Amino acid sequence: MKRLQKTWISSAHQGFVTDGVHSNTLAAYRLAAEKGADMIETDERTTRDGVIIANHDPIVKGFDKNGEAVEYVIAETDYADIARLRLVRNGDLESRVPTLREILHLTYFTGMCVNIDLKEGLAHAAEVAHMAVECGMRGRTVYATNGSGAAAINLILGIDPDARFIDTKANFTREKLAGVKDYPSKCFVYTGDFSDGNIAEIRESGCMLAAISLNAQNAPDAFRHHPDMAEYPHTSDFEAIDRDILSKWPAL
Repeated sequence: MKRLQKTWISSAHQGFVTDGVHSNTLAAYRLAAEKGADMIETDERTTRDGVIIANHDPIVKGFDKNGEAVEYVIAETDYADIARLRLVRNGDLESRVPTLREILHLTYFTGMCVNIDLKEGLAHAAEVAHMAVECGMRGRTVYATNGSGAAAINLILGIDPDARFIDTKANFTREKLAGVKDYPSKCFVYTGDFSDGNIAEIRESGCMLAAISLNAQNAPDAFRHHPDMAEYPHTSDFEAIDRDILSKWPAL
């Protein structure tokens, strides 16, 4: 018999965090790569001067050079000002808010895929997709469409025909994706509800299954359903959990 091996995509949500490392930073993503993540998840926001950065919220909070707390509305602030902030008090360069291009460079050179959450929907989707292709991430990028559905999918597929997409069960139904060619091979539905009924509804959509918010306690329940993607919060040791899941087969 072949040696047991991981067949799912292990995704690190906003990277992996230890003491002194902030989520959604180059340091967190580099740690995820070192631990063997197949994919990292990040967020897309655009500054006033048009720089696409990685930040979950529309406001970025950090510390100035004196260690004083500062916050900026991203859409109203130039990136040069945001780049001066440190997300960890008295942190080094890697504790700042990175640009999306920097993250794409990191994923390219570490061999990871990337899941980009399009926080602004269609507004900058084409620009993001062109940037991913320019950075060698054609076919290695998953886009969280945030309800923008078939319009965003078909727009991005015109730029990267091998791109993939992820959204909720409500947004990725057979009916809503009817205008997307071969959507079952391109779309994931994500869920943190691992009940049999919920998973059956996701399977009915035809989409692949992404189990999210996994930790050591709920991972065995999620893996009863054989997810195609397993997404771990930046506080979960995905490497150890994946290893434990493999050790539990075939008892799951």
